[in-house]
Amino acid sequence: MKADKALGVALTAYWRGDPADVSVNAICQLAGVSKPSLYREFGSEDGLKRAALDRYADEALSDLFAILRRGGGLEETLDALIDFASADPRMESGCLFYKMRAGKHRLGPRTRARVDEIDLAARAGYAAFLQARDEAGELRDGLSVEAAAAYLGEQIGLAITQRASGETPARVRGMMELALSVLKRGDGRAIE
Repeated sequence: MKADKALGVALTAYWRGDPADVSVNAICQLAGVSKPSLYREFGSEDGLKRAALDRYADEALSDLFAILRRGGGLEETLDALIDFASADPRMESGCLFYKMRAGKHRLGPRTRARVDEIDLAARAGYAAFLQARDEAGELRDGLSVEAAAAYLGEQIGLAITQRASGETPARVRGMMELALSVLKRGDGRAIE
């Protein structure tokens, strides 16, 4: 079976549309595979969605996590995250992870579990980055790192959703710069 092709077709279909509305039959037709062979490879529709989310995490979300792990300062890292959300061409149709998280109640148990794993990893990544920036004296005084991590993740998700709904990258960038300015010290700039 052309498992890799079927997975690629599924990833694209889920990413461009609503994952819960994409039928296995449509994926089979687009990939040129039979439904029994697809199920032999992935076990179920839930297994296929989970595999597509895993590939998405490897191909797109890994770039976001890499930005957080670079060890840059607050200003530099926030700017890179804004670039990812507002200008990365892959995000023009939204973020598969955020789509699946928003419609999690419509997913199977394996995919829901993977969404939860990614959500926890993302929040931990944001928190580790913000904790380091707080210890460096760059984070606004009095902010809870945990609350700021949740906020940062939600702002990135909102920005990518806005892009998918047709907002221009420049407008999304402007809104993100404003939204993320609350993380910075005093005058809106990070301490150099």
